[in-house]
Amino acid sequence: MTRWRTLSLLWARSMAGLIGLTLLASCFTMDAEEELREELKQFVYLAQTRRFESQATCTAAIFDLAGTGVRSEAVRTVSNVRAGLKLVQEGRAVAFDVPGLTPNMVSEQMMSINLYAGMGLISSFVGPSLACMDDQFQVDAYYALMSQDTLTIYDPTMNAIMLLHRPRQLLFFMRGNV
Repeated sequence: MTRWRTLSLLWARSMAGLIGLTLLASCFTMDAEEELREELKQFVYLAQTRRFESQATCTAAIFDLAGTGVRSEAVRTVSNVRAGLKLVQEGRAVAFDVPGLTPNMVSEQMMSINLYAGMGLISSFVGPSLACMDDQFQVDAYYALMSQDTLTIYDPTMNAIMLLHRPRQLLFFMRGNV
């Protein structure tokens, strides 16, 4: 009897430990909202947070903006994709302000010039859209992605894409660990 009791006790402790580790792992997120806000203040003029979702593999957020400009000391604004791609390859944050192009078109052009860099930009959008966005969030982000009124900001060191939708003064932030 004592042998079975010992085995039962070991099994119960093992299961309790496994459950504890699972619960602990589920508490980890990629970003904390306040820390992300501090990080983003170097790029744009933030107002309040509208949506924020962060999990272990991604973060997606929507922020109101106090203005539609970027802070030039942290982001280099370019008017063509090739110039921006060169800066991305140097690890710099770039705002693609290319007349007539949507953020989706910017990513397509980047992929046609340099597949690796273009895939980095698009993966920053795709991963979070699958895991960190509900249906309405996806629709709103898709609208910004397909609008010529949206400025694309990509920071390869943060593995993050920001879509600054000027008419609504919104910033869509997406980061994944893909």
